[in-house]
Amino acid sequence: MMPTIFNLLLLFSLFIVKPSASDPQDWPQGLNTTKDAFYLNQYEKEVVLELNKVRNNPAQYASEYLEPLRLAYDGKKFTYPGHIPMMTREGVAALDNCIKALKAASPAPPLTPSRGLSNAANLLVNDQKLHGGTGHVTKSGWNPEVRIRRYGTYKTHLAENIVYGYNNPRHAVISLLIDDGVPNRAHRRNILNPEFKEVGLAFEKHPKYNYVCAIEFVDQFIKK
Repeated sequence: MMPTIFNLLLLFSLFIVKPSASDPQDWPQGLNTTKDAFYLNQYEKEVVLELNKVRNNPAQYASEYLEPLRLAYDGKKFTYPGHIPMMTREGVAALDNCIKALKAASPAPPLTPSRGLSNAANLLVNDQKLHGGTGHVTKSGWNPEVRIRRYGTYKTHLAENIVYGYNNPRHAVISLLIDDGVPNRAHRRNILNPEFKEVGLAFEKHPKYNYVCAIEFVDQFIKK
């Protein structure tokens, strides 16, 4: 069951905004794969929709949501309109790298939600809600593979993305795509990887960074 890929993105932006409503009317309705996933909250459903929009048409996503962000940079300082500025590591160069990559990327099939994968993600975010900390391993030593094996298994490929500091689903996904300060852009590659077919995720409060969202990707989840 190899390879496994675990990726962490620390984003120390502590602004608070309400999750903005997504706009599925501008995108194929089939991308809304979580409509019957009663175990997901609205934030989690919107994250999956954003991921599926990126995968369905990376170039369109770049044009609609990323290119306008060039105006949000002042050197290495980045400011969403109306929010607290944050310092980036690369400045607008990371955004431009992302736009270029998305415009060259091929479409990938939409991700199907999995309750077992979401349960595995919940183990991590609830652990960090209680104990704090960051990363892919719980205080008791459970990495993504161990957590997933409590509910099932996966065929070959597993990856986990984690993002901190955002309670706006689109902003969280955009931060993973830009992957500021991550040389191999692994979070972005996980999102665009056509081998991943199923997704699970969990969103919780975090004692230090306000919010944490863990996202599990697999090629095929086989529940117990």
